[in-house]
Amino acid sequence: MINSSSARTSSLGRSITNEGHLEVAAANSTRLGVKHELQPLFYHISPGSTGSRTLYHAACNAGFPSVHHKSFCISSNRGVNGVSPKVVEGVRAHLQVLRLYQIAYKCCSYWNKGIIMQDNNSGSGKISMREDGQEGKGVILELCAMSLDDWARDIQTHLSTVLQSSIVGLFDTPYPLMASQVLNLATKLRDIPPIIAMTERDAASWAKSRSRNHNLMLCKKEFSYERLGASEFDIIGCVERARGSNLDAKEGSKNKVLHFWDVFEYRSRFDEVGNEFRKGMELQMEYHQNVYRPIADYTPNFFGSSAFNESEHSPVPKTKVVVTEKQVTHDIQRLILLQDGTGVGMPSEIVNNTQTALLQKKHYKKPLVCRGAVQYDFLNDTFTELYDHPKTCDLRVDLAVQERINLIQD
Repeated sequence: MINSSSARTSSLGRSITNEGHLEVAAANSTRLGVKHELQPLFYHISPGSTGSRTLYHAACNAGFPSVHHKSFCISSNRGVNGVSPKVVEGVRAHLQVLRLYQIAYKCCSYWNKGIIMQDNNSGSGKISMREDGQEGKGVILELCAMSLDDWARDIQTHLSTVLQSSIVGLFDTPYPLMASQVLNLATKLRDIPPIIAMTERDAASWAKSRSRNHNLMLCKKEFSYERLGASEFDIIGCVERARGSNLDAKEGSKNKVLHFWDVFEYRSRFDEVGNEFRKGMELQMEYHQNVYRPIADYTPNFFGSSAFNESEHSPVPKTKVVVTEKQVTHDIQRLILLQDGTGVGMPSEIVNNTQTALLQKKHYKKPLVCRGAVQYDFLNDTFTELYDHPKTCDLRVDLAVQERINLIQD
């Protein structure tokens, strides 16, 4: 359950489990053969540091309910009053996916910093905490002892719920890091193929920026795709490769339980960036681009040249233009609302009075100007709901009332 800024409640994980939400989500995820008449899906498959926030704000301005890491836009007001239950369900499931990712990230960070340790001498592999890091000990040890198999399964369970909801825009971590799972499930759970966006950025400049400006949870090089180098990509595949590796044999135990730090590593943005590490990040980015660029429907370039382009299904302007957020908003509207049933937006030449009618479609008529966000408190395993830009939200409602509106509280 999410905590508002005025009230803290129990652990998100425990409260959701007690309410039976996990069981419902698990049951939904087993019905993968059943397709649902749902809203379109606009999926930004590029990782962070490629302009995902620009796309997110453009989608919100276009009126499409969207999530971007810890941010969300679902209304012009704070809270969930008047918001479609299927949208609320999607944001709830997104927060569960985000929670699981944050648990792995935080546990790897604590391991890297020596706050948590593992006793390998006793044979039990018991996890303990440093004496000066006892705050939240019970919750932290429980979360960091989570089975990686359970973690990977639960992420995909909640991902299924996200994709069965009426959320339209998926942006930023962790979704680009689960590209194959998102595309596979979306194909099974949605009647209309997802619209895939890939923003262009030179792999070398991306690797430099990403490693210098962000703290990262990386799949270790030995479990990365083709061992090209440690990277953020393919976190579920990373777990699967680690499970099938000879890690257990090296440890002399066939029953070793893998923990987050056995598979992933935490890297601070203040760590020295060596050539080998940066090259590995670059190679993994190039591989990601080579695999998914051919199926992308929208490939704006916010870096280097300012050319705007799309996939082979749509014409490419010969004249270079500066890609503005307003232009991106228009592009997203056209791609989503003028979909022709194959997942591809109609060419701009065909846009006529039909566009005007579709852009006035009831569900997407108003921009979603109220941008919310959450903060994850690892020590208590809770979320706090925030509205960092109150000027964008409807202030006609009494502030005291607004603060009592929790995103996932019924």
